[in-house]
Amino acid sequence: MTQYFTKWRANMNNRYELDIVGDSDRMEEAARARLDEWRGQAVRMARRLPEHVYVNGPDVREVALTFDDGPDERVTPAIAEALSRYGVKGSFFFVGSRVERHPDIVKAVYEAGHLVLNHSWNHDRLTTLGAAALRDDLRRTQEAISDAIGVRPALFRPPFGAADDSVVLAAGEEGCRTVLWSLDTLDWSQKEEAHIRWNVDNYVRNGEIVLMHSSPGCTETAKAMPRLLESLLEAGRRPVDLGRLLGLPAYLT
Repeated sequence: MTQYFTKWRANMNNRYELDIVGDSDRMEEAARARLDEWRGQAVRMARRLPEHVYVNGPDVREVALTFDDGPDERVTPAIAEALSRYGVKGSFFFVGSRVERHPDIVKAVYEAGHLVLNHSWNHDRLTTLGAAALRDDLRRTQEAISDAIGVRPALFRPPFGAADDSVVLAAGEEGCRTVLWSLDTLDWSQKEEAHIRWNVDNYVRNGEIVLMHSSPGCTETAKAMPRLLESLLEAGRRPVDLGRLLGLPAYLT
């Protein structure tokens, strides 16, 4: 058992649990209500299935920066380069069909030391799929990532954070734990560099799992990275990859 896994298990026993935070002044009231409802459901699922579903890490001065929906030819490389420039590691949840189109970018991200993880085949809402289609979706994505980097991920994030017991079980059958997030930058709603940084600066806590995106429409996220990283480092909160934060293997052996 690694020291990181021991650290995480100790904190699980102490019930270090975070609610999901992050705000946008561009959301309509109905959308905000739906988001708040999902956040409550996600936290309850993580508390009910603590060995299988993760919202945050332990109470340490480390955070995990995670990036969904890539790869692409512009935003993903820019984010990965910024992370590497500051000597920190990120965790990229890639869409399988896009991995198939951009294997060289996926390989470059992996070889730079960042994590390449499973975010479904085509970004469908997995809770709407039947059991066979769900298994096929996750397996196809595992295979595409393995073709690009030679290993299969052990961590998975469902599109939209839409997970139920069937999704968690299907991920587990592929050897994956389900990882959600505790801080949403809302870079998918309010695509403004300053607001993305504001959410992190205003809300970040120990053991945070931060949601951002590396898809083509998220150029503001890439622009935010240098100052966002500087702020975290100056505050003594080191960005690390999800494997280190959670004390879990990132890839299957």
